[in-house]
Amino acid sequence: MKPIILYGPTGVGKTKLSINLAKKYNAEIISCDSMQIYKYLDIGTAKIKKSEMQGIKHYLIDFIEPNQNYSVYDFVNDCKHTMQEIFSKGKNVIIVGGTGLYIKALIENYNLGNTKAHDEVRQKLANLDNNQLCDIIINNGKLLKQEDKNNRARILRYTELALTNSHIGKNDESDKYLLFGLVCDRTKLYEKINKRVDDMISHGLLEETKIIFSKYGENIQCFKAIGYKEILPYIKGQEDLQTCIDLIKQHSRNYAKRQFTFMNQFKSMIKIDVTNKNYFNEICDFIDKS
Repeated sequence: MKPIILYGPTGVGKTKLSINLAKKYNAEIISCDSMQIYKYLDIGTAKIKKSEMQGIKHYLIDFIEPNQNYSVYDFVNDCKHTMQEIFSKGKNVIIVGGTGLYIKALIENYNLGNTKAHDEVRQKLANLDNNQLCDIIINNGKLLKQEDKNNRARILRYTELALTNSHIGKNDESDKYLLFGLVCDRTKLYEKINKRVDDMISHGLLEETKIIFSKYGENIQCFKAIGYKEILPYIKGQEDLQTCIDLIKQHSRNYAKRQFTFMNQFKSMIKIDVTNKNYFNEICDFIDKS
């Protein structure tokens, strides 16, 4: 059976669906979430609990320290190795998450490089700020779009490519995967997102953020994640709590909108409306016929 990919906006119901499909098709689950990889970021990332896994083994969750960097290349490499491990056990693979760039890099088989030179450059770039990175890219004759200049993960990658004289190539392998895009009524989803944020606050998001901030400071990649970055001003005495909570809700809704839009980049994606009562059977029919 082809590896199954479940992509969709935050709060659409990917986790529950992935568990049900894994039980039906004897599969194990690989997370495709750029923030759930970090240890200790549990509440703010809506990380699945062991009790919710129902005995299904999950991979690429909760294994990176908050002050460590993790690239698109790292995900593609780790995901492919994990798929081989799962298949070697005679099980099927389900990849689930909302980080569209990870999925795109995986199914289009991006050639992101993995040489010693790349590793050394990554280490040297880690302590440079965004302006310094942009200067390196431009000075090496590479183009940089205005909208990319504040995207640290992207400019780190572009700088690495510039200094190693590399390029991002791809060899589309989307036909090797069964890719589902989960959609629903946006108004109802936004209401669910708002409630989800309230639940995160009541379950200890503020305390979780304080602990991470006290241990690692604020200059770490995971503090760019929605939920944590909005709470920081409150912890630092710069903003009132309700304003921070409202911003989390707004940014979460905006992120969900971008996730919906990102679906348009996948020509092979099968869109599934999860508000349809028979959507699980609809997905199973596609899987069984593939």
